[in-house]
Amino acid sequence: MAYNPTLLPLLIVGAAALLAFLADALGLGRFMPWLGGLSSIAAGASIFVDHMALGADLYWDLSASLLGIYLSLAMAAGLFFIAFHPLSRKMTGSLVGLLLTLLVGSLILVSAQNLLLLFIGLELQVLPFFALLAWPGSGRAALESAFKYALLAGLASAQFAIGIALIYLGDGSLAVIPPLGDMSANVFGLMGVLALLVALSFEIAAAPFHAWVADIYQGAPAPFLIFLGGVGKVAIMGALITLAAATPKLEIPIAIIAASSIVVGNVLAYRAGHIRRMLGYSAIAHAGYFLAALAAGPLGIIAAAIYALVYGLMNVGTFMGLSALPENSIAIPWAALRERQPVLAGLLGLTLLALAGMPPSIGFFAKLLVIIADVHDQAYWLAILLALGSAFSFAYYLSALWKPAVLSNPERLLYRRSWESFAALGIVILLFAWLLLPYGVS
Repeated sequence: MAYNPTLLPLLIVGAAALLAFLADALGLGRFMPWLGGLSSIAAGASIFVDHMALGADLYWDLSASLLGIYLSLAMAAGLFFIAFHPLSRKMTGSLVGLLLTLLVGSLILVSAQNLLLLFIGLELQVLPFFALLAWPGSGRAALESAFKYALLAGLASAQFAIGIALIYLGDGSLAVIPPLGDMSANVFGLMGVLALLVALSFEIAAAPFHAWVADIYQGAPAPFLIFLGGVGKVAIMGALITLAAATPKLEIPIAIIAASSIVVGNVLAYRAGHIRRMLGYSAIAHAGYFLAALAAGPLGIIAAAIYALVYGLMNVGTFMGLSALPENSIAIPWAALRERQPVLAGLLGLTLLALAGMPPSIGFFAKLLVIIADVHDQAYWLAILLALGSAFSFAYYLSALWKPAVLSNPERLLYRRSWESFAALGIVILLFAWLLLPYGVS
């Protein structure tokens, strides 16, 4: 059997996941976050080296390589970070195994060129979250969060399977780019592609498919939201990029979903009054910004890939900061956080400003690139709506910065000296991206 380099990242992470699942029985669970992190870095390195190797069903093109390397490094950062969190002390090996399984699914999602592989990647990515969102040691709210996520993920998976069946009924092919025409070349194929779009819209919480997103964000343990927003959603965005690039007829429905997401997400986030719920609702708006790029043709594909990467970075930094707070925090106790974890507080402040699109943050340049793509495609109305929605978002993002909560007992904040090092590295990465991204926009 010939060696296929496109499978190497999956083999590295998959082997590490199997070892992690066995580690608890062998008493080696405490070492697994470090093994998992190193294997994720190795997977990212293999993508970087062999990114243009064409396989039978996986293709690491420029977009897939960019997102695949990001997903691998984000998973490594998250694993190193939660190694010091109390939730990782129970069944550490199983926890790492679930997270690495999630990474395998995510890497398949961004690179698959076959509908069945996309479905397998989707399942490998969403199934671990059922356990992670209700991990032992979490509160009762986490159980509710896991239950609601399970219902939505099950609905999305069923919709995705129906879409695959309709596409196969239409042309008898499961290829994302079939030999004859595209997937939407006939009525069954078009219905199937629309079903895939709806299924993936559920996964990124785009309106009107955004049910319970705020409840999930509020109840889930903050450390695992690092992976939900910073890894899981970015992988779904990668699958949407593949789908949109192969099916130009989707531009109009994508634009409609984008517009509704921008409006609904910003209005609900403004009315949230709770830091986690606000971030959940604002994720709807960010899904709209991402979809606004996908609706802008070939240039929009590039803008969407960059926006997905930037959105992932902002989510990782935000939920790293929130992981130090008590799980029932309604707002951010800035005074206590700055006193106990000053660098982590700085990272959290930077990422919130970047999510708002404050110039000259990386969030600003990512949104600017989407606007340029929409203007280039003559979708002026969508570019204007994006600019207005982004400006409106300052009302609730800045409110999270200037209306701090008072924490009666600062000792309730988690303190880990190592987290300051992670936060410092995160700030350096954000500043480095801030230096590079303007060149991509120009």
